[in-house]
Order: sequence, then C-alpha cells, then structure tokens
Amino acid sequence: MSSAEIDRKASEWLARRDGDRWSNAAQADLDQWLAESTLHRVSYLRLQKAWQRMNRLSALQVPSTDAEPLDEERADQARRRRWARWSLAAGIAATMGLTATLVHDSDGVVVPAQVEPAVYATAIGGQEIVPLSDGTRVELNTDTRIRAQLAANERRVWLDQGEAYFEVAHDAARPFVVDAGARRVTVLGTKFSVRRDGDSVEVAVIEGRVRVEAPAGEGEAKIVTGGDMVIAKPVERNLLVVRQNLGAVEKELSWREGVLNFDSTSLADVVAEFNRYNRRKMVIADPATAAIRIEGMFNATDGEAFARMLREAFGLEVDMRKEKIIISG
Repeated sequence: MSSAEIDRKASEWLARRDGDRWSNAAQADLDQWLAESTLHRVSYLRLQKAWQRMNRLSALQVPSTDAEPLDEERADQARRRRWARWSLAAGIAATMGLTATLVHDSDGVVVPAQVEPAVYATAIGGQEIVPLSDGTRVELNTDTRIRAQLAANERRVWLDQGEAYFEVAHDAARPFVVDAGARRVTVLGTKFSVRRDGDSVEVAVIEGRVRVEAPAGEGEAKIVTGGDMVIAKPVERNLLVVRQNLGAVEKELSWREGVLNFDSTSLADVVAEFNRYNRRKMVIADPATAAIRIEGMFNATDGEAFARMLREAFGLEVDMRKEKIIISG
C-alpha cells in the first residue's frame, strides 16, 4: 500500500470513529489495522493531530444569530460532511508533504484555504535526497533550502539558496518549474541542476531540455540540452550559454558523490568551493598563493585534509586555527 493510500485509509478511520455508530467491533478492526504496520500508526496519529486542531478551530466559530437551528439529525449530517471534506484534504496534503491553512467557507465549514509549500533544507556540509510525491527526485547539496508545491496544474520549486539536482518525473499535464531568485527554469526534459549564490544562478543539464528565463525585459529565454550550462549574473542582462560535453557537466556535479573535482582551477576558486561545505573556513593570505592552479578530486567535507595537502605538495604555510585555516606562500 502506498503512502497516499495509507493516509487516505487513516482519514477514513478517523471519519468513522467520529460518527455515532462506532462500536467495539469497529475499534477492534481499527486496532488490527494499526498493528499491521508502523506506517499505519504514524499516518493515523499525524492525521489525528490535524483532526484535533480542526475540532478546536470549529469550537471557536461563532454561529450566526440569523441561522435557523438544525435538528439533531441535520446537525449530525453537516458534521459528517465537514469531517469527510477535511479528511480528504488532510490525506492529500499529508501525502504531498504539505500543510494546509484552515478557514471557514461560506457555509461555516472549516476547510483548507491554501496549500503551503513544503520546506526542505540541509546544513553546511549536509546532503539530502528528497522524493516528491509525483515521482520526482531532488538531491540537495550543502547549505541548501527549497520549497516545493505540487498542484493540480503545475509543479513548482523555489530554490531559496544553495544547489539542487533534479530528476523530474514526466507529467505533460503539469509543468515543472524551478524559481531561483529572478530566474525561472522550466523543465522540458528530465535531469539537471540549479545552483544559486545570491542573485547569481547556474543551470547544468545532464539529460533532456530546460528553458531558462531572464526577468521580464532583460534578455531572451534560452533552451539548453544535455552537456550545456547557463550562467546568469545579476549585473548582466543576457544569459550566457556554455556548450560543454557531458563529461564536463558531470564533473560540475561531482558533489553528488561527496567529492569536488578541479581541473586547473585557481586556489582562490577551490577554497571558495571548499568553504561552502565546511564550517571551518580557509583564508588565503596573498594574491600569489591564490593564483596557484589545482587539479584533482578531494573530499568535499574535509577541508583540513586539503589544507595539509597544500603544505605537503606545494610547500605552503598552513596555520590551523580554531575558527579558520590561513594559507600563505
């Protein structure tokens, strides 16, 4: 049974239990269902909390003085309809990893007003794989934060900071869009990454096609395919497309394997990249040292080992302090 089916079944149990016909036999059936799987119990308890919150909100509602009083049977029917509507919404929201804001509709029934994006984030040096309910797979790099919202007509992710790699499940009826600051990336294919440093954005495509859009009135959109990169700088109106081979793009994504891959890269740029993954920052003391060229693959989260390598291989001075590592010629 999928997570969606489990959540829906849990919602059905909650709706039945709220009714007046709950019996010892029904309780025994519920107990048996809960005992079948830890996933059943977790889903039931999570939705039960939402159910209880809705109960409290409903209790706060002030009835209209103009409304005609309902008899007991009609009140019970109204309550059942209210719970049924909420249970369905709660099941869907829980399945998508989203939370709903509750308001009163025109009939005075508490219902979800809007679905808020789910938030996923990693710490410095952390990585995480996020499976979305549509089958899309997102890998978050170090110090990354995204918000994801899957609606009936569109799938949207906001990249607030950091870097994420996407393997997007095909769904012709629901476009997949990534907003990275002022830049918008619309998926026309499947596998790509987006990196955001402030207002600077880089898009690297492994497979398929994506469309990268500049802000309105600031240059044309670019459509790129596997092996291409798009670089967008805040001071430049146009998007720069870099045509590369697939191997070069895969090197850019070596972080997915926990390593950083450099090819004749200045030490200044190498240190800046290491500092994304490590709390203990490296500082270069002089321009000549910053210009040294580095090649090779290194563990992304072990800046200290890289600094020791600089001392042993290049004869550089490395001062290991508590909060930072100072490198000089």
